[in-house]
Amino acid sequence: MQIGRASFLNPLDWVKEKLTPGFKEKPTKEELDAGKKQAAEEGNRNIFEAAEATKPRPVEAGPGETPSKKVGMLVPKKPSKPKPTSHKYSTANFKISHRKLNMLGRQISGKPIDYAIIQMQFSEKRASTRIMNMLATARDHAVRYKKLKESKLVVAEAWVSKGPKGARRLEPRGRGHTGIQTHPNSKLTVVLKEGKTVEEKKLEDRERRLRKIVSAAATREDRPIRNPSPTWGCQSFENTAIVRAVELGGAVVHVTTTYAIKATRPGAKIYTIALGLEEKEKTSWIDVRLKGQQSSLSQSHHPLDPNRNYYLIDVTLDKPLALNSTLNLVVESHQTHATFPWPAEASQKDEQALKYETDLFILSPYHTAVQRTKIKALVPRIISYTTPQGLDEFTLDTTASKQGATVTFGPYNNIFPSANQEFIEKYQQPISVHYYHEQPVLEVSKLVRSAEISHWGNNLNIQDDIVLHNAGPVLKGHFSRLEHQSQTFYKRSAPHVLPALTLHLPPGISNTYYYDLVGNVSTSRLRVSPPVPKGSRNSRFSVLELRPRYPIFGGWNYSFTLGWDAPLSDSAVYDKSTGKYVVEIPVMTAIPGSVVNNAEVSIILPEGATDVEFTTPFPAISNTLSKHITYLDSIGRPKLTFKYQNLTVSHAQNIYVSYSVPFAVHLRKPFVVGMAFFGVFALAIVGRRINLTINKQKTL
Repeated sequence: MQIGRASFLNPLDWVKEKLTPGFKEKPTKEELDAGKKQAAEEGNRNIFEAAEATKPRPVEAGPGETPSKKVGMLVPKKPSKPKPTSHKYSTANFKISHRKLNMLGRQISGKPIDYAIIQMQFSEKRASTRIMNMLATARDHAVRYKKLKESKLVVAEAWVSKGPKGARRLEPRGRGHTGIQTHPNSKLTVVLKEGKTVEEKKLEDRERRLRKIVSAAATREDRPIRNPSPTWGCQSFENTAIVRAVELGGAVVHVTTTYAIKATRPGAKIYTIALGLEEKEKTSWIDVRLKGQQSSLSQSHHPLDPNRNYYLIDVTLDKPLALNSTLNLVVESHQTHATFPWPAEASQKDEQALKYETDLFILSPYHTAVQRTKIKALVPRIISYTTPQGLDEFTLDTTASKQGATVTFGPYNNIFPSANQEFIEKYQQPISVHYYHEQPVLEVSKLVRSAEISHWGNNLNIQDDIVLHNAGPVLKGHFSRLEHQSQTFYKRSAPHVLPALTLHLPPGISNTYYYDLVGNVSTSRLRVSPPVPKGSRNSRFSVLELRPRYPIFGGWNYSFTLGWDAPLSDSAVYDKSTGKYVVEIPVMTAIPGSVVNNAEVSIILPEGATDVEFTTPFPAISNTLSKHITYLDSIGRPKLTFKYQNLTVSHAQNIYVSYSVPFAVHLRKPFVVGMAFFGVFALAIVGRRINLTINKQKTL
């Protein structure tokens, strides 16, 4: 029997063994791994080993990610800051009611920033100046800090917020009572964004209208072409569709005719337009261009043949068309004296009704697949319209229909060439539309414009002598001042009365005067716009609110004179290569919705002007060159006189006159003035030495 340590035999050794620490041999790595594996299988791992097992492993960074310093974490790449698309700006709270400020907010909302600033510039509201300055600051900040395009900035949103109420005050009232008076505060906030300019909106709206009216509709193929003529096979075009849109007005009617043409021969370049004789007499202005383009096409008018009752115009296209190629041709025209009041008389309380008459078919020397006519009034109040009869050969549907303010005639299908005597006598028939018109019918019976050029004063003086006529229904009965004042107070003026006019005059004018046969008229207001720098595209104008001495009813006339001075440098340039001055003179000052029956434009050049040449925007009835003599003139001034008839707003263009003035001629006027004064002094000296007494005085 082997006995181990017999510590119990020696108690001191046993105590020493228990209290003295012993030495333990370090285990190897294999032993540690085996022990950890056994503990993991038994589920006895400690917390440190468990945390080590769940520790994430490093992950490789992918594209667009940045590896983090911490193992197992990925930091995504920061996205680039988006470009700002709007700019918000507001005024500070100031003393104004939110209702008053909201009217200004509605006035500028949705407008281009420059147009909104102009609106505030000419507004009569007290807060308009503050809003104008705020809009200018917001525009500068949007361009400088947000990098937005200034030419496309639009006031996308505008709203008003109430501010804190001001201090309350006592408001004294009658019978010893008092009230509490509060002063509200408000502020206006706007949001500027990039949008479409005014020109882009007009072009888009025009294209939308043209796309809406130009449609070939359904071409009837169940009927062949009737009455084919020998010239049909030799024609170079055919009309796939013709749409005529008539915008009814007062003295002027705007007509837009769209021809969808197709070339039946290669190299076709000249297209012929046909007008009826009555339509030709009413048409005072016509312009032809391709759809979507601003430049006009050249026209060649055929001489009027008394043996035919239609008028032909040749239009030269920009380039020849290939076989079966198509395009849309837009013809715009203004008709004058095309409407007349019906009934011809109306009292102060009555409404104004007009009647418009025209031909049913649109004449054309080519075959037309389909055509229609749309006549639209300003308000949807059509009294009556003509229903054409005997058109079973061209349509089986309703010949005329009405929807809202538009009366549509057609569509009429498969129409053979109509610019001939046979078709006009057999199928052409008049149509009329009777409608209400809520604006006065204005005519300028006579316009005499005198433009005097002065180099010494660097001035261009323009004076208009105008005879205005109201061509609406003649006033029935006597004029009642009480009835007129009552209608003005309740803002229910009769549509056939003209209380005031608004004219657009050139910018930078001065010394404006307005008088009639009685004398100076002070019931007018002029807001002068600063002059536009040369080469600038900004179109500015001065606004003249002209109120006649009395309201102009139907059949009444009003004669007045309007004139102003303008810097000559704004209208004239000097060409050093030719040594000539070139001056532009406007033909007329447009009165919206009116027609000028007779106009005479006189241009008075400086004294001694030679090599006079001129260019007119449209042909005049006559033009003459004469002499005009005024005070301090020696030989007189050259005077150009142009005469026109039936002018509309589209005729408000410029006449360009070029002339040369030698340097010696500039010295002629001071020489003449000096000689005149010298002659007066010499005559006075000689006159004092002449003795006209009969008896000689006796000397003492």
